[in-house]
Order: sequence, then structure tokens, then C-alpha cells
Amino acid sequence: MRLFNLISRPFFYYRNLLTLFLVLVAGALSHAQDGTQEATYINNKLQQVDSLIDIGEYDKANYQINNTLNTFSFARNSDDRLAFEFRIGRMYYQQGQKEKAMQKLLNGLDRLKGSSNASLHIDFANLLARIFADSQNFDKAIYYNKISLDRAKLSKDTVGITKALIRLGSFYYAKNEEDSAKIFFRKVTYYPVTPKTEIRISNAYNNLGVIAQNNNNFPLAKHWNREALKLKIKQNDIVGIDYSNLNLGNLYHFESQYDAAIENYLTAYDKIKQDTTKDVQYLKRIIYENLSVSYDSLKDYKNAYDYLYKSDKIKNKLNNDQLAENIAGVEAKYNLALEEQRTEEEKSKAFRAQVLFYGLAFITLTVLILGFIFYKNYKLKEQNKLEQIHNNLQTRIINATIDAKEKERKSIAEILHDSVSALLSSANLHLQASRSQLKSHVPIEISKAQEIVNEASVKIRDLSHELISSVLLKFGLAFAVHDLCEKYSNSEIQFISDDNGIKRYHQEFEIKIYNIIEELINNILKHSKAKNASINLMQRNGDKLLIQIIDDGNGFDVKRARKKDGLGLSHIEARIKIMQGVFNINSKQGEGTSIFISVPIYHPNIVEAV
Repeated sequence: MRLFNLISRPFFYYRNLLTLFLVLVAGALSHAQDGTQEATYINNKLQQVDSLIDIGEYDKANYQINNTLNTFSFARNSDDRLAFEFRIGRMYYQQGQKEKAMQKLLNGLDRLKGSSNASLHIDFANLLARIFADSQNFDKAIYYNKISLDRAKLSKDTVGITKALIRLGSFYYAKNEEDSAKIFFRKVTYYPVTPKTEIRISNAYNNLGVIAQNNNNFPLAKHWNREALKLKIKQNDIVGIDYSNLNLGNLYHFESQYDAAIENYLTAYDKIKQDTTKDVQYLKRIIYENLSVSYDSLKDYKNAYDYLYKSDKIKNKLNNDQLAENIAGVEAKYNLALEEQRTEEEKSKAFRAQVLFYGLAFITLTVLILGFIFYKNYKLKEQNKLEQIHNNLQTRIINATIDAKEKERKSIAEILHDSVSALLSSANLHLQASRSQLKSHVPIEISKAQEIVNEASVKIRDLSHELISSVLLKFGLAFAVHDLCEKYSNSEIQFISDDNGIKRYHQEFEIKIYNIIEELINNILKHSKAKNASINLMQRNGDKLLIQIIDDGNGFDVKRARKKDGLGLSHIEARIKIMQGVFNINSKQGEGTSIFISVPIYHPNIVEAV
């Protein structure tokens, strides 16, 4: 019966049915094609935006993003929309607007919940980790980097895994947790070496070498540096090869194998001797300086002097180039400020003309009152802004002045110690050689000249130590503070210190902290009339240095001292403010003084994933 009914239907019925089927198939194919074209278009736009951001064309990048978002009606939490919003966060970050970047990225990461797009998760988490690392909040940086690591593992992304492991190791190293850092760097080395992973594996080898060197395990440090060198040679990374040879030379020098150290330094130099780029010139200066030190250790004073001269020559050129760049940068900023000022003045004129127009049109008591209130509020805001700008400017001026003094003192000390002292030593050697040749017929002028040279050497050494503490440079902040306390203690006042076992820090950081402590000690000696004083140093959570200075002196009125800018408090406060630290004083007349300082610890750079 069913067969019969089908056959008995009119022919045009089946023709229409076939036509409908073909239309549906064509529509489906067209829709699929449109979807593919749309995906291709969006991917191309994302690549264009990335390229514009890379070269700093943020306005053009922003235009492309907004144009695409307005063209397509993406769902709020769609992967495509979030991919463009990630680029907005990236632009904020590269323009220094880190708070806006963080808000955009946190919002995006929250909206990604439930999405299987591992690549987007990794992008958002990695940039958030970077922002927190920039602000020395390494715990948060580690948290978001572990999110990136988990997503990379789920998607079996070996490149993403090795990159995340390197960054985790770097963050733990910055927290002074070397054991944890070492664990993550070692994990990188367990992955097979491929063209995509070899650069991160070589970085892991380098970092393991740094940790081994920090712990005076020179054989292990050499092993890791040699492994890194093999991969750098494979990559044909000339600069990387040179740094590996430089590190190996340093390790041989530490082991008193000066000939082997010199061999590695010369190997490093041979590969870059024709390169005149700025970064390579800096590397050449380090090689020359290290060659001078090793030759000096071998008592080959001629080569030591020659390489020291070459190092100083490059150093002076780099300093002059940097000065020229700084001047150009200041000039550019000044011109930009003038242009912005002109723009603001034009806007201000236009605004005043508009206010005048409406004021003349509506001259009523109510308008006058509202205008008066607006004007007063505007002036108050402007006054507050000016005061804030003035305060910030004063802080920066004070900091720049102190920084300049520190750099000048250090530079003079280095010149006296490394150059003048070396020249005097060389002169003494020549005079000694002359005495040996003349034997019993040594003129009295040579003996007197040697005495003068020796006396000059002593005075140069003492002056160098006065400019920059030799104890600080050689042994670190803790020893230098102990030395200060012994130096200034006498029958009238006793200084004691407790370092609580703090480690050595970056030299620039130690110099800044040492100068602050020394200035506060001088204040105690000049003003307090104290009999006892203590300086306590403590490291907290691996990322902050706490300083407490207490004396039993007369005390003082803190508010009055701040108003009068007494005791150098404004300089110290400005210094600590720039270092993003905290500075508190508690003092009352007749009850002594307690000073508390907390500053983030400045860490040396370690190689991260690229």
C-alpha cells in the first residue's frame, strides 16, 4: 500500500522535494564556507594587531580591534572576543598602564572559565604573572604561572611547558628560594632537545650554573655551563656562546686556574672582535676587565694594564653614548611636555569661550551661583594636582641628586682603585726593576721616588675606601654595618648590630641601603646625645628587607623636624619612596628614637623563557 501511494503521487511533487533538498545542501555548504572565511579573517586580524602592538602602533592596533568587534557580533564570552580583549590588556601593559591591564586580564581569565581554549588561558595567565613579577609580588606571579603550566600540560604543549617551568624557576630564584628554583630548572632539562625547546633548555642549564656558582660548587657550575655551550653552538647563538665562555672563564678564575680562565676569555673575544654593536661592546668591556684581573693574578702586569686600558676605553665610550641618549630622551620629553601644554592651553581657551557664551545667554542668579561653585571646585582640583606634581617632582629631584652622588662616588672610587692604583703599582714595579739592575749603585732619587709612590698608593687606597666602603663591596651589607658600628663606637656611645643571617644582595641595592643607614647613624651622633644605639637587619618572606634603628637619646619632635626638613629626613624619605618602601619614625623628647624601614629587595636578573 505504501509503495503504491508513492508511485501514484504526481511527478511535480517529487521535483519540488528534490529542489528543496538541493537548496538545503547548498545552504549548508555556503554556511560552512562562510564560517571558514570568517575564521580566516579573524586570525588575520589578530596577526595584524599583534604586529602593530610589537612596533608600538597602539592607535592603529586599537582601531583594528574596535573595527573587528563592531563588524562581528561576538558573544560576550566567546573565544574570539576574548582573544581581542587580551590584545587590549597587552597594549595597556606595554604602555605602562599596568592597573588597567590587570583589570582587563583578570576579567578575561574569569570569563574563560569553562572554555577549553588552552592557548587563551596561557596568554592571560602568563601576562598576569609578568605584571605581578614586575611589582615584586612573586607569590602571585607563581600562582598565575602555575595556571599556565597546568593548561600547557593538558594540551601537551611542550614549548609552553618548558617556558612555564623556566619562569617558575626564575620567580622562586627572585624570592631567594634557590632549592625550589633548581627543581623547576631541572624539570626543563628532562624534556627532549628539539628546535623548539633547545633555547629554553640551554637557558635552564645557564640558570642551574648560576645557582651552583652561588653555592661555590664550581665543578657543577662548569658542567651546566658546558651543557649550555653545546646548545648555544648548535643554535649558532654567538652572544650566548660568548656568555657561556665568559662564565666558564670566571669559574676557572675562582678556582685559581688563571691560564684556563684566560683561554676561555680569549675564545669569547675572538667570536665578537669584529662586532661593533652596543650590546657586544658592553660584553667586550667585561671580557677585557676579566682578562686584566686574571693576568694580574699571574703577575703579568703588562697584559693586565693593557686590557684594563682597553676596558676603560670602551667604558668611557659607553658612558658618553649613554649620556647622549639621556640628553636626547630628556629633550624629547621636554618637547612633548611643551606640545601637551599648548594643547591644554588651546582646550582651556575653547572651554572658557564656551562657558562665557552660555553665561551671557543665561544670566541668572542660579547660574551665577552654580558657576561660582564650579569655578571654586575647579581651582581646588587644579591646586591639588599642582601640589601633587610638585611633591612628586621634589621627590624625584632629591632621588636623582642622591643617585648622582652615589654614582659619582662609586665612579671616582673605581677610577682610583682600578686605574690610578694600578698605574702607581706599575710605576713601583718599574722602579723596583731599575733597583735590581743597578744593584749596589742605586741613586737616592729612586729610593725617594719609591717612598713617594708607596705613600701615594696608601692615600689613594684610603680615599677610595672613604668614597665607597671596601668592606661593603667585598663582604656585603651585613659585614659593612658591623664595621660601621665598630667604627663609630667609643667611650660616649656604643653601637651594636644584628644582621639575623641576611644574605648578600645586588651591589646597587646594598650601596643604597648602606648610605641610608650611615646617614641615620650620623644623625644619632650629631643630634641624639645617646649612649646606646642598635641597628637590626631582617629579611622577610624572601622579598623584603626590614631595618630597625633604635637609640636611647634625647628624642625630638617628628612633626617639627619634618616641617624644618631637619636631620635629612626628606632626603631619606624620598630615597625610600622611590624604592617603593616604608619609612616610619617614633620619637618623643627625652624618650629616644625608633626608626623602622621596609624596602623590597632588588634581585639580579636571571634568564627567563623567551
